[in-house]
Amino acid sequence: MPDPMPPTATAPLLDLDAVTVVHPGAVGARPTVDGLSLQLARGEIGCLLGASGCGKTTVLRAIAGFEPLRGGRIALDGREVAGPGTGLPPEARRIGMMFQDYALFPHLDAAANVAFGLHALPRAARAARARDLLALVGLADRGSAYPHELSGGQQQRVALARALAPEPLLVLLDEPFSNLDVEIRGRLAEDTRRLLKAADATALLVVHDQAEAFAMADRIGVMAEGRILQWDAPEALYARPRDRRVAGFVGQGDWLRSETLGLGEGADLRVRPGQLVHDPVGPLSAQLVSARFIGPEHLGRLRFDSGETAEIALDAATAARIGDRLSLRLAGEPLRFPRG
Repeated sequence: MPDPMPPTATAPLLDLDAVTVVHPGAVGARPTVDGLSLQLARGEIGCLLGASGCGKTTVLRAIAGFEPLRGGRIALDGREVAGPGTGLPPEARRIGMMFQDYALFPHLDAAANVAFGLHALPRAARAARARDLLALVGLADRGSAYPHELSGGQQQRVALARALAPEPLLVLLDEPFSNLDVEIRGRLAEDTRRLLKAADATALLVVHDQAEAFAMADRIGVMAEGRILQWDAPEALYARPRDRRVAGFVGQGDWLRSETLGLGEGADLRVRPGQLVHDPVGPLSAQLVSARFIGPEHLGRLRFDSGETAEIALDAATAARIGDRLSLRLAGEPLRFPRG
């Protein structure tokens, strides 16, 4: 095997170039990951977002060394770890993994779980490193607790501390919140981002929940069919999607034809919540066909004469009943895409 290429001062910490993975026995040998490229700078948190089966977890496994490449290359800190003639084993890549089920050892307490991968250090140094990381994740007083004595959120933080313990170049997190109650997932996403930043870690995670992606990541890649449709900052994905599939996947909204809103012909518009506003002298008109209270506001569903429907927020001053016609105006410019 040839030596990996030497590091360069300007290389991104993680660089995937045209990575292709084909699972053995796949129908028609269709790639699970198909020519995927992305770069992640040192200290950034990246996220792969997409529906189940789009290839997100396979990307993580390829980076970690658990999936061979059919094509392309992966470089970590300027060194090629996978590519033509190169395939470093997982243990040589300096990557920390946080698995979906946390994979904590039930017979070890929290401190021993965190210290598990630190065999090269003297016993006292292992114990000190575990104490420091448990303090970082807010569990300084739970080092002697076993996994079954910890809540789901506490187990998640122990797993994160264990992933950070060997000071990896990169931390990979596979659906880190999927086993937790919905009520605490948003808070833990914010906490996990804070902890990764405090540790000056570079991380790539996989989620399917947009709220978690936006709470966690500096850069998000929206994936479909093994490819990244757009790799960008969260704000840019929402405000400036380059692809109608990204526009339809990120954030809420409705698709309306441009003719329906009097905005020319031949385009499809993505209208975000709040862009349709009830205005007694507005130039648009639609019928209110349903309404529901979600606290503290009512959401209504409008039907335009074209038959298309869109959601509207109804404030307390809007005295409307189902079946009423409402006058409307647009607040802001909808996203516009040529009609295919």
